[in-house]
Parts: sequence; structure tokens; C-alpha cells
Amino acid sequence: MSNERGYTLAELLTAMAVLALLMAGLFLTLQEGQTVYSFGAGRAEVQQNARVALERVLRELRTGTKVTVANSNSITFEFLDEGSVLVTVAYSLSGTDLRRNQTVPAIAGQPETLVGGVSALTITYFDVNNAATATAANVYSVDINLTTRSEDTTLAAASPANRQAVVQGRVKLRNE
Repeated sequence: MSNERGYTLAELLTAMAVLALLMAGLFLTLQEGQTVYSFGAGRAEVQQNARVALERVLRELRTGTKVTVANSNSITFEFLDEGSVLVTVAYSLSGTDLRRNQTVPAIAGQPETLVGGVSALTITYFDVNNAATATAANVYSVDINLTTRSEDTTLAAASPANRQAVVQGRVKLRNE
């Protein structure tokens, strides 16, 4: 039986150690790829939510005829809808939610939450000379800056999963 060949215990242990190193490297690479994908997908979602909310506010403001209440984190204005009906709408920050409240004509389900996870809403008003104004009657254009973050509050502040997006838009009122 001296001519029968096999693997020694040392050879098997060496082969298993090399295989374990290769598997660990493969696992770490897979895990890092998953983390990067999750971060990117979450960031895209946060940005998209912010863009959709801002675009809705700006679209209605473009048709706005006058601003009735002008604060740094809320706005109330009037506009004419497709049927030439005068609509009064207020956008404001309530906690971490950007809310839309239509008061005239009143509709059910108000106020409506446009987007959650808002960490900052800054509204700046400008007159016809492009100077900042706080008087609602003098508002000619409006600048809105919206900062959103991930709504998952269990994430640590320094975590890469704690995503944030800042969107900004400026619109001139119709002022009919």
C-alpha cells in the first residue's frame, strides 16, 4: 500500500486556508457593492422626492396672481386653475413634512403632505427690482430652497445611509 497516494493533512489545511481567503475577499467585495448600491438608490429617491415636491410648488406659483402671506418657511398665494376658478393655497413646513393646504375652494383631505423628511424650507421673496421684500403685496418673484433627508430616523447622522438632497427653484408670479 505504499504506492497509494493521497493528500496529507497539511496539504488539505493549506488548501482550505487559501479557499477561505478567497471566499472572504469575495464576500467583502459583494458586501461593499451592496452598500454602494443601497446608498445610491436611497440618494436618488431622496432627490427625486424633493424635486417632485418643489416642481409642484413652482408649477402652481407660476400661475400665481398674488401672494397673500409671505413668511420665510411658508407661503400663501392665489392662482387661477384651468377652469378660471380662483384657488387659495398655502405651503408650509409642519415638523418634517412639506404640506399643501387648499382653503378656497375647500376640498377634503387637507392639508396634504407632499414630501416627508424635510429638514429645511427657506422661501425668499423679491420685488420688481429684484430686492428682497417681506411685504406680500410687493412680491414679484419667489425663491424656494428645500432640503430633504432620509426619513429613516434610526440612522446615525454620520452614516452613509443618512442621505440628504438640496433643491432650489425660482419663479416669477403671473401677477394678473
